[in-house]
Amino acid sequence: MIVVINDGGKLSLKMNFVVQAYKLNSNEEFFYVFRRVDSRFEEKWGNNQVDLASTASGNFIHFLLMLVKSPKNMRDGLLKRFSRTNSSRVLFAEGFLTSLSQALGEYFDKPARTKLLIDFLRKLNSPNSFLIDEFTSARIVNLKTLKPFGSIVYVSQDVAYDHFNFGNNAITKTLMRKLERNTVALSDMVIACSERDRLKYLEMGAKKVLFYPNIYPITEFKPVCKDPEPSMSIVLRGQWGDRSSRSLQEIFKALSRINTKIKVYLIGISSQCVPKNVVLQHYEYVPTKTDYLTILSKSWVGLNVGIHLGGTNERKYDYAMAGLVVLSDNFGSRGDLLPYEYTYVDGYDLAAKLNQLLRLGKDRLVDMGLQNREQILSLAKTQRRKLLAAINATILENH
Repeated sequence: MIVVINDGGKLSLKMNFVVQAYKLNSNEEFFYVFRRVDSRFEEKWGNNQVDLASTASGNFIHFLLMLVKSPKNMRDGLLKRFSRTNSSRVLFAEGFLTSLSQALGEYFDKPARTKLLIDFLRKLNSPNSFLIDEFTSARIVNLKTLKPFGSIVYVSQDVAYDHFNFGNNAITKTLMRKLERNTVALSDMVIACSERDRLKYLEMGAKKVLFYPNIYPITEFKPVCKDPEPSMSIVLRGQWGDRSSRSLQEIFKALSRINTKIKVYLIGISSQCVPKNVVLQHYEYVPTKTDYLTILSKSWVGLNVGIHLGGTNERKYDYAMAGLVVLSDNFGSRGDLLPYEYTYVDGYDLAAKLNQLLRLGKDRLVDMGLQNREQILSLAKTQRRKLLAAINATILENH
């Protein structure tokens, strides 16, 4: 049996891909262990899953840490509670105290009551394999108690301490580095999201590391014809907080410096301050990945803004899959190679490089974008094959 351990009740994109890919190549049964926010006090069992309740100490720490937040984050949280709005979850809260609260929460808020789960595992006749869904799920069940029951595969979206980089906060970085190092030491295999992250995990002492980039190919998708005039795609999600709005202001200021009319497909947040030379087409949300890639594929260039220090941005690969030339900022440029990706360091550099790219003309940029697409589809195919083989080998070794 394959046991998937997840915090929140919804699998990450990386874990969902791993599960679906493995289901297509195996007859193993899957069992899901969740720890949901709305079931902190009651354990619920279903046919192929369990929602674990938090420990008493975990619940106490959870409510205590709600008080350890920066004033702005505390105010925003109270306003949301009083207004009862279902706003999107902000992934990157800014402020020293809030960042510290989140890091402490990964240590002390997460542990769940697992007595019935361990009893359940003991009764199973067949060996198990455990898939840990990112660092946010690493503390739900004590991994040392799982080791006797089978192999442990840690599925990483990004290196944990890269998520806690606000203001170079040494305390949170140290806490998260220790958390993930302990997880890596107990894992039989780590699935990283880039070659950069693979090297980091080896340095942490991982026994075996394979990387599968954040590429989720849609075989039926084909790029559509490019716009006849210069165009660009920008993806800035609302759940990235103030960083999205600050990035958009810088981008629009840069676009105002080029003497070219340009169409911009903006997905996510909106803006009232649009330069005169920009023809804006805004989408707050695109429901399907196929529609999303279709919109992107109309553009000549994709602007890739990095939000944190993690491996390779999924947006970078989405742009490439849609057949775009990619312009990345310093954060966005990290990760694996594309044939045609260019890096800018500030708004002036962005304007200068975009001007030079547009001078190459539509036909040249179309060819460059298609080479990006071919590169990442080939990479996805190769690494998917290696991923399945590595998972199978790890399971067999521990059976």
